[in-house]
Amino acid sequence: MAFSGLSTAAAAQGGGPAFPSRPLSIVVPYTSGSSVDTIARRVAERLSGELGQPVVVENRPGASTTIATAYVARARADGHTLLFGTPALSINPVLQPQLPPGDPRRVLVPVGRIAVTPFAIIVGPSVEANSLEELVTWAKRHPGELTVAITGAATVMRMAVELLARRAEIQITYVPYNGGSGVVDILAGRVHVGFIQTPDIGALRQERGLRVLAVTSAERVASLPDVQAIGEVYPGYAVTSWNGLFAPAGTPEPVLERLNAALRLVLANPDLRAGFERVDVALVAGSRADLGDHLDREIRQWTALHEQAAIAVE
Repeated sequence: MAFSGLSTAAAAQGGGPAFPSRPLSIVVPYTSGSSVDTIARRVAERLSGELGQPVVVENRPGASTTIATAYVARARADGHTLLFGTPALSINPVLQPQLPPGDPRRVLVPVGRIAVTPFAIIVGPSVEANSLEELVTWAKRHPGELTVAITGAATVMRMAVELLARRAEIQITYVPYNGGSGVVDILAGRVHVGFIQTPDIGALRQERGLRVLAVTSAERVASLPDVQAIGEVYPGYAVTSWNGLFAPAGTPEPVLERLNAALRLVLANPDLRAGFERVDVALVAGSRADLGDHLDREIRQWTALHEQAAIAVE
């Protein structure tokens, strides 16, 4: 599906004032202090310098990120209100199509990609497996007994687990958590496996008995060079959390191009890149079409997975 606003005529800008003409808002669908919020604020600070106007981060969490998405979709399409997009944009239309605003491609247009962050598979001392292959072998010998901690029924973490289960041909039992990653229960042996973002691994590795078996990216990550990527075992597997900027559909092309150019300059900053790379957050500057294509691919992937696995959202 094509984005509804990608072909907006440049004439839509008319003879209006130069962009930007006032402070910009980046709407984040998570609370202040979250990992997504942290990335957004660091990017916003530098984006302000490139655009010559303040760029303010506005937190609007809730309803599986749809509060923020719907807010930006209804905003004036002049480029001054942007959404800090996450994988929820590709998951909600598949698992929760009844939530507003439905398919985001009808109400938003891409500005540019920002970052990707993989997950790590962690196990506690009660799990004897020392590799992903050994974990899968155990799961096949004990169908349905492998327990996995997840946060949220319609999240990228859930999709990462579901995709692994399909590729490895194993049955799992979910243990849902309202918050956190279930680390306490994993260490206590009440849950076998957890999926957490790699930037959170540093402090957790000090927990006695906690081990990292794999990362969900196609390739290994710098901070965990001895930990295999799932893509090494199951070629083509790659599930990461990601972020990108979106604007309301109908935003003029010159404005979108100005935003994309400024974003690319921000993401090319070597100090910013180095700071993020130290915590396994990879900055991925690109064209507007790159972000649109990425969202299209994910929606197709999750649609196919949902058709195979009939993923329930309770």
